[in-house]
Parts: sequence; structure tokens; C-alpha cells
Amino acid sequence: MGELTKIYGRGLTFLFVGLVTIWILLMIVVPQIRMIERAFTFEDRGGETAMLALDIDHAYTEKFQIEQQLLTLQQQGSSGTKSSPAAPSPFTPSMTVPGAAPTAPGPGLAPSPSASPQNAMSAEERQAEAADLRSQIAALESRITDMEAQEDTSSGEAGMKERLSLDNFTTMSALHFKIFLMTLLYAFTVTVFAFVICYPVAYAAAMAESRNKLTLILIGLVIPYAINELLRIFSWVMILEKNGILNAFLDGIGIIDMSAGEGFRFVASNGAVFTVMVYAYVLFMVFPIYNTIDTLDKSQIEAARDLGASVWKIHTRVVIPHAKPGIAVGSIMTFMLSAGSIAAPEIVGRGMHPDWFSQLIYRRFFEADSWNQGSAYSLALLTACIIFILITMAIFKVGVKDIAK
Repeated sequence: MGELTKIYGRGLTFLFVGLVTIWILLMIVVPQIRMIERAFTFEDRGGETAMLALDIDHAYTEKFQIEQQLLTLQQQGSSGTKSSPAAPSPFTPSMTVPGAAPTAPGPGLAPSPSASPQNAMSAEERQAEAADLRSQIAALESRITDMEAQEDTSSGEAGMKERLSLDNFTTMSALHFKIFLMTLLYAFTVTVFAFVICYPVAYAAAMAESRNKLTLILIGLVIPYAINELLRIFSWVMILEKNGILNAFLDGIGIIDMSAGEGFRFVASNGAVFTVMVYAYVLFMVFPIYNTIDTLDKSQIEAARDLGASVWKIHTRVVIPHAKPGIAVGSIMTFMLSAGSIAAPEIVGRGMHPDWFSQLIYRRFFEADSWNQGSAYSLALLTACIIFILITMAIFKVGVKDIAK
């Protein structure tokens, strides 16, 4: 505080401190307090009217999805081609909504005859499919009308009871709890992979004697991040899809024959999700490690080499112990980003079951309309991440001051 006052003066210092305080309060403290409050508030949705309202919302969502499929089918018919339907939206629900009627095909649901790229539809088949979709829409509209009329005349409880309780945590299903544990394991796996890949890169950058070599390494790391994260994830989908670049390469060298329908579908697997996440968060692991290794006195490495130390011992006895704060920071950032990521599991792992826990949180908030249970799930994930941070700091024997450096 004193140094800031000397540099910027008392007025600017108070302004900076005030803005930071407001930002922390509005963006961190208040939302966290509200989330904790909701997490420990249980909503009893046993009222007849409340359940009807949820069913109506689900029916409208289902109707919208079928209308989008019908629109896609009509666009294909108007273009006069037999191209396969567009890929489903990565944000379409991959799990059926409780209380809703069977939906049109989406990720994780049984495909219709028009859902397969290999099954090009004739005009008659397209018309039959469109007629079936229109009948589904009409049935849903009739069902929505009946439910809305029932809601208007319902004598049930028009609302939801709320009470302080741990039920949002204790009512978590066995499947959701398993997904929670598996997501933590997946995030840890991504962190380990990121370290294995990023440590040699960080070491090479820190040991680069030529400034031009260092510049090329850093530019090669930074340039991909000039592109939006979603675009980078979709580019991986183009690489890993069955008709993607990787299969085209395998076809070119004669391993598979794409014209005969051969090819590997690398997406919708945890391996693909891990690959994309490591690529997406590589900078968060590389730069903390690079910054700490760069402060290492190079003469220590030379001395160890002169004394006959092997490459393994140089790294395990000299470099890694010095880089522990950077490794801890990189591991913490990569783990938390991976555990909370929703874009990569939804886009690259679409149709993969079970989902990641971040996807369950998204659906609790925006599909099940259960913000309180979503808050409980979020608080559970936040607690797990904090425990991981504390364990990481204990393993690497670093404190907050070491990490801050």
C-alpha cells in the first residue's frame, strides 16, 4: 500500500483499491454467498401446479428441438441434395428430461433414419420423415394446451416450499456421485498429461541460449490463443470426426478406405476430451513452470553435469525442486479449469456417457430448473477443488507466498 502511494499518489491508490474491492465484492463474494444460500435451501416441488409448470417447460423445449430438426430437413429438401443432416448442437441435452415424452434424436438418444451420414434420404423418405416430425409437433402442441388448461384450473399448491436443509447434497443419486468422483479423476488425469507435455517445453524455453529460439517457442505457444476457445475446440472436432482430417490422413497412407465407409470416430471419448483440454489449457501449465525454471542459476545444472549426474537426476534433484512453486500453480490452474470445463466435454464428447459433472451442473440450472440443487453441485465441486489446492500445496511444500512469487 505504501509503495503504491509513492508511485501513484494517494488519490489514484485509493481509486485502485476501491475498484478492486468493489470488483471482489460484486463478482466473487456476493455470488458465492448467494450460491451457498441456495445450496442449503431445499425446494419441495411436490405441489401439483409446480410440477405442471415444469412439465410444460420441458414440453416447450422438446417442441423446439423437433422444429429445428424439421427446419433442417426442409432446408435439405429445398437445396435438392441428399446431404446428411447438420451435426447436432453441442448444447442440445444428451439426457432425457424427466417427465417429458420421447424426444427427437439428439446426442445420446437413438438416431432416426435421417441421423446417419451414410443413410442419404430420398425425396419420399424425406417427406415421410417430415410428416412424422409434424405429427410429433402437433401431439406436443395438444399436450401443452391440455397441461396449460389443467394448470389454469388446478387447485393444487401454486408454488414450491423452501426450507433450510442438506437435502440438495444428500439426495444426489449414486450415478451423479459417481460422475462427480470420475470428473475429479478426469481433471487430475488432464493435469498429469499437461505436466508431462509442458515440462519439457518450459525447460527448453528457459534453457534457450538464443533469444530468437526463445521467441519462436513462445510465439508458437501464444499464437493459437489468438483464436476463440470454442473455435479451437471445433477445429479439433474437424480433426477427430469420422470424416475428419485424421481419418483422411489414414486413408491417404492406405490404412483405411473412407470410400468404403471405413474410419475411426475418435470423438465422444475421454481420450479425445483429454487431448483437447490439454491443448486448451497448455499455457496455464507452461508459463508458471517456465517462469520458475528461468530463475534457476544455470551454473547449478552445469555443476551437477560436471559431477556426473545423469539427466534424470539433474531434473529430479535440481530443476524440479526449484520449479515446485511453478508446478504447483500450473497444476492448480489446469485442474480447476478442467474440472469446471463444459465446452470440451459437450462438443468433443457429445453423446458420451456418463457426462462430466460440469454438464450435470449446467443441466441442473438451465434444463431441470433446479438452481438450488445446481448450487449444491457447484459448491461440492468448488470444495473438491479447494481440497485439491491444499493437497497440492502440501505435496510440493509451498505456501501462498511461494505461489505468489
